[in-house]
Amino acid sequence: MDTEKIKQLVRLVEESAIAGLAVEEGDCKIEIRKSGAPAGAAADAPVPAPPPTAPRDTGSLTAIKAPMTGTFYAAAASHDRPLVAVGDTVAKGQPVCVIEAMKTFNEIEADVSGAIEKILAQNGQPVELGQPLFLVK
Repeated sequence: MDTEKIKQLVRLVEESAIAGLAVEEGDCKIEIRKSGAPAGAAADAPVPAPPPTAPRDTGSLTAIKAPMTGTFYAAAASHDRPLVAVGDTVAKGQPVCVIEAMKTFNEIEADVSGAIEKILAQNGQPVELGQPLFLVK
């Protein structure tokens, strides 16, 4: 299997909601998994539901959710200040955290404007696609 085909498969997994993909071509077998996906996770395997981390009674709060599965980081680098803290006001499009997926650090932007009421994710911990990360008022 040529490297260009492998790169295309990696991009397919990164950009989709699937947990992983297994492909056999002749005597070559390749398995690509997203960070945190169990071994053997393939395209036909169901993606786990996000854990219920947000409180049920959120009133007028809106959740900023993880757009991908990966590892949550509050700052771009370990020695940097967190991008946001409770009480900070954020604007739509403003970076609020970083999620590492497949050795790529992805800056996550707020999809709403408002004040950060609660940070639901823990620094360095895995998050799932659709998992609430922040509550914004």
